Order: sequence, then C-alpha cells, then structure tokens
Amino acid sequence: MAWFTRFTRFGDVHLVYGQEQNMSCGIASVMMCVFKINKLKPGSEAVTVETDIYKKYEAAMGGGYHYDPTQIGTYPQKLATILNGFTDGTWNWHQTPVNDVPQALIDQVGVRGMFGPSVDVSPVILGVDWDTGGAHWVVVDTIREVFSTKYATICDPWDTNVHMQKFETGSPFRYDANTGGFTIDFWGTHKEYTSNSAKGQVKTWGMIYRD
Repeated sequence: MAWFTRFTRFGDVHLVYGQEQNMSCGIASVMMCVFKINKLKPGSEAVTVETDIYKKYEAAMGGGYHYDPTQIGTYPQKLATILNGFTDGTWNWHQTPVNDVPQALIDQVGVRGMFGPSVDVSPVILGVDWDTGGAHWVVVDTIREVFSTKYATICDPWDTNVHMQKFETGSPFRYDANTGGFTIDFWGTHKEYTSNSAKGQVKTWGMIYRD
C-alpha cells in the first residue's frame, strides 16, 4: 500500500491512496473517503483500516465470499454498506441521471473559492464508464470555482494523481485522466495511464455519497 501527497494550483494538498491491484479501485476509493472524513494519517493505522475494509466487504457479500482484487471488481451497494461502518452519515449508491451528476456533485461536495486549503471535506465516489470500455472508481473531495468556472478535484487511485476536471451543470460529467496536478513521489510505486484514451463519463455506475 502507498499514500501519495499531491498539490494543486489552487494552493491545496491532497492525500491519494494508490490501488494495489487492477480491480481494487473501489476499495482504494473507500480508503480515501474514510481517511479524509476522519482526518486520519497514513501509517500503521492505515494497514489496520485497509484490512478491516476488505473483511467488511467480504462479509457484506455474504456466503463465505472471498474478494480477489486481481480478478473481480466491487459492487457499489456493498461499497456504500462498508462506508457506513467507518464514518458518520448514511452512504448510498445513487444511479443519478447523466445530466444531473454535476449538480448532485455540487450539492454533496460543496463549492469553495479560488485558493486555500480544504480541511473539512465531504467526498463523493464516482463511477466512470471509460469510452473504450470498462469502468473505474475515483474520489472527488473538493470543487473550486474560478471566474464562474467549476473544477472538480479528482483523486484517482490508479495513477495516484489529482486531476482538476472542468465541468458544467446540466451536461454529463466527463473525466479526462490525461491531465493531472503537480506530483511529488517520496516513496512507493503506482500505476500509469499509458495512452490518452483514458476518458469517460459518470453514467452506468453513478455516485456513492452520504444522504
């Protein structure tokens, strides 16, 4: 496991958790939400929390289920279930209409000014359908507004980068993972997007957030 410190042009700092396996982006997104809400820090506690999250996910699936993150993705309803055991509030999976995703994101995360750190956040997990097929879980923990233009801060567990995504209400939320923030790697390894085809929108898998 590895946590990475990422900086944005808005004077903010974000901890991003790198997924260990190809299909573990859902669990990694849950980890980030738990740590951001509870203001936890990476260390020995992170190992305990991650192990507990995996166990609770398997328990939520029932029937002696064993989760293999190298082969199997995660179900949004179950991700919401285990989040309810680690933070306050009630998490649910929302199959939000495509054009309503931006407004729902604003309602849940809130909008901040142009500059300054974000201390108290209300993160949302987004399910991105890639244009080329497949899907991916990411976390939005901050939205900035600059001269009436809104930018979502996307913490991506695949490349452990922070991506500033411009978006508009009333239109589908598009994610382009080829544009990132300023990164510094002190230790740990992470994956990379190998082409400029990592683009998609929040559609089939919707959103996971606290009601």
